[in-house]
Amino acid sequence: MAFKSPKFNAFRDRHISPSGIGRNIGLDEKTVRVRVRKMEDEGFIKYYQAVPSLALFGLRTVGSYRFEALNLQTKQRVAEHIQHVPYVVEAFDYIGPHISINVAGTSNEEVQTVADSIASRYELSQLRLGDRDLIRVTIVPDKLDWQIMRNLRYNARTATKDVAKALSITPRMAEYRIKKLLNSGAMLIRAMIDPGKQQGLIFYELEITVQEEKESILAKQLEKLHGEKLWLMRESRRGILLANLFGFNLGEPEEAALNCLKMEGVRSCSLYILKEVIEPQGPNWIDSIMKEEVAES
Repeated sequence: MAFKSPKFNAFRDRHISPSGIGRNIGLDEKTVRVRVRKMEDEGFIKYYQAVPSLALFGLRTVGSYRFEALNLQTKQRVAEHIQHVPYVVEAFDYIGPHISINVAGTSNEEVQTVADSIASRYELSQLRLGDRDLIRVTIVPDKLDWQIMRNLRYNARTATKDVAKALSITPRMAEYRIKKLLNSGAMLIRAMIDPGKQQGLIFYELEITVQEEKESILAKQLEKLHGEKLWLMRESRRGILLANLFGFNLGEPEEAALNCLKMEGVRSCSLYILKEVIEPQGPNWIDSIMKEEVAES
């Protein structure tokens, strides 16, 4: 719901499907419904955000970087600064001097320019973790589509009748347009979380350097070893795997890293414990572009 797992990449409806989530993770619908409500009530799920496809803005790729600051004070300044930097999509603040940042652009070179400017400003060391191409969207939103996306931007579960009233359209038209945007991939819905609010749950990442010829074998071993606690794994560069997991106590991440180092073909393993998910402060560059689209449509 929050990290765009390939198994459940995004909502195709504005309201979560407990049965759909349950099928993906092997739980019954009632359990999912109760747990989600609890996470909402406790503030672990802060709110639901409508995210327009960045491909609608002419952007083609998102690059992921890990930066290391000289000290914690510098990292804190970086975290504050990037909330106002155009084309920064989101960031992950880890315990210690590291922070990962996702940057969007029309090309890999443009993305690298933004990353370099952040690194040079604060004298950061940087590692380019990898890139992913944005999927092109087949529809071209009109003025009403953009208005709907703006209306849902920071409260994606706004009642259809309220959306219709705000935009002076019928509820039926509002529902039709919302479904069209979701089904086409022009708009996604994701849960925005506060990792610090969920006591007893720790998110962490293992950066694993491996022998390239054993990469696929090690990936399968990690999946078997960690089961549902391994919610996302991706190849950063050839020879580097990024495994994203969760645990229930502070000992689990370190134990997972140590066990990983025992696997044949693993050369090194670095551990990063997630402290906070950072999103650009609103209204941000995405909101500005959406406002311009409404004015120009």
